[in-house]
Amino acid sequence: MPRQSGLLLRGGRYYLNMRVPTELRPLYGKRDIIRKSLGTSDRREAIARVRFEAFKLDTEFEVKRNELKMVAGKKQMAAPLLNMSEKEAHSLVVRWFISLEKDTTDWWERSGRTLSSDELEECRENFGVEVTAFDGGNSHYEGDDGTQYLDGFLKAESLDIPKDSPAYQKLRPLFRRALLENAQRKLDLATVRSVKSHEPLFREVFAHTPPPKPRQGVALGEMLTRYLKWLKEAGRADVTQRTYELPARLLREVLGANTELDSITQDDIERLFLLLRRTPTNATKRYPGLTLEQAIEAADKRSDSNRLGGKTLENYFNNVVAIFNFAVAKQYIALNPAKDRYSRATFEQPAKRKKKAKFEIAELNRLFRAPLYTGCKDDGNGYAMPGDEKPRRGRFWLPLAGLFQGFRANEVAQLYTEDIAEIDGVPVFRIRTTLENGDASDKRLKTLQSERNVPIHPELLRIGFLEYVAERRGDTSSPRLFPDNPRGANGYYSSPFGKWFGRFVERTLGATCKATFHSFRHLFRDAMRDAELSIDDAEALGGWKESERSAESLYGSGPSLQRLRQQIAKVNYPGLDLTHLHPISS
Repeated sequence: MPRQSGLLLRGGRYYLNMRVPTELRPLYGKRDIIRKSLGTSDRREAIARVRFEAFKLDTEFEVKRNELKMVAGKKQMAAPLLNMSEKEAHSLVVRWFISLEKDTTDWWERSGRTLSSDELEECRENFGVEVTAFDGGNSHYEGDDGTQYLDGFLKAESLDIPKDSPAYQKLRPLFRRALLENAQRKLDLATVRSVKSHEPLFREVFAHTPPPKPRQGVALGEMLTRYLKWLKEAGRADVTQRTYELPARLLREVLGANTELDSITQDDIERLFLLLRRTPTNATKRYPGLTLEQAIEAADKRSDSNRLGGKTLENYFNNVVAIFNFAVAKQYIALNPAKDRYSRATFEQPAKRKKKAKFEIAELNRLFRAPLYTGCKDDGNGYAMPGDEKPRRGRFWLPLAGLFQGFRANEVAQLYTEDIAEIDGVPVFRIRTTLENGDASDKRLKTLQSERNVPIHPELLRIGFLEYVAERRGDTSSPRLFPDNPRGANGYYSSPFGKWFGRFVERTLGATCKATFHSFRHLFRDAMRDAELSIDDAEALGGWKESERSAESLYGSGPSLQRLRQQIAKVNYPGLDLTHLHPISS
């Protein structure tokens, strides 16, 4: 039996049960429900009576609404409203959107559920046209920016907001987005008979959502403190955290730490970006004791042309957008004042990708026949001097691991001896942040996908890597696999090694070679392509982010270690000769 809206059965008797509109509740003693006996226990008779009583009550509500509007009108006649904050605009449009949703819900409960298939099809067509219009229109239907609805709302609310005012320009796109969301939800009802949110601005707003309460303003400085704290707690790399220091400082100095977020406009952000473009490089060191604005003025007076470069500016622009995205996500503000495609276009750099420098095979042969690999004075300051010593420690193994395992420098430089293990009969590197007992350590990984078990390449086994590991296990003075490689001041073991490796390459191959340790990782990826390894195998071995190919890629636990051992053995570099590193058979 179809449900009758507003009808309630209690104790065998029927009652009118109607919600009091939120804005009228103060006139009804803050009651949110009006319940009135219909004086019958017969359902048919109750349905007839409840319709009449509901009509009377709706009429009463409308009268009281008009009374409120008259009072509001008198208050609003004092002066036109020219400006409003993001919070005020958001609150206003959400309150109006709730009324749209109530109308839609009431229509569906009273009539929509009982529509015939032909009537539903007609509704779907009409709602589809609404979606198209509010989404910008097309060749068949003209777009609708919501102006007439905004004007009607302002008139009904007796709000004097001139069309050329900043407040009106702020409201109009919000009203269009509200209309589009309502049209999409109506289309959902007529199609699948349920609704979902499409527009983030109204994600949590439905017919029965209480009107928005005034939110306590959050100051810019407080938000920045929270964001930087989140970056740290989320495990973002130190170098990533440092990239936010200059934008955060500029925001505090230019806009003011005590400025409420919802008072920040796009004009404020544009002023900030203009200063950002004029900021000198290394401003803190080169202009100590000055604010960034003062540093810019000082640089202008000196005709200092060393300003932030294009790629750096693009990164800082993205950082500012990310900061305000955080504020939106935390609901400190409704809209991101920095998210402007026109501003983005002025910061974006050409999509040209710089060709990565890489080692040629001839260079690799020279590199691995340097004194360090054939006989040197020592592997400290004497690594480049020919001698009788053939030490096999960190500086010897790390480049080989980079070439044959594709490791990032820090992944291998920070390893503990216990990170070399045998699993299911396969000797592996265990790339992880924890210790064997599960305790935390000072090891760091670039991404979650970086954590993996990688079979040791046969060439490393031939050169004697496991013998080196056995030697390390017999040394109780340090748990690290490469204790001779120190940790950098920034917490990364790759930093000191990377600087040394750069000097090693320059002394061995000359200053014209621009390849770095990371070039090994590119060679490794190319070698996997040449060996026709699958994308699953390549990602598992290299610790790259899983490709968003299809839902299928999310199933299963990935390639087995037995398979990965077979696959990594296919990685080779034709023309590279390392037989001089193989131990002489007895």
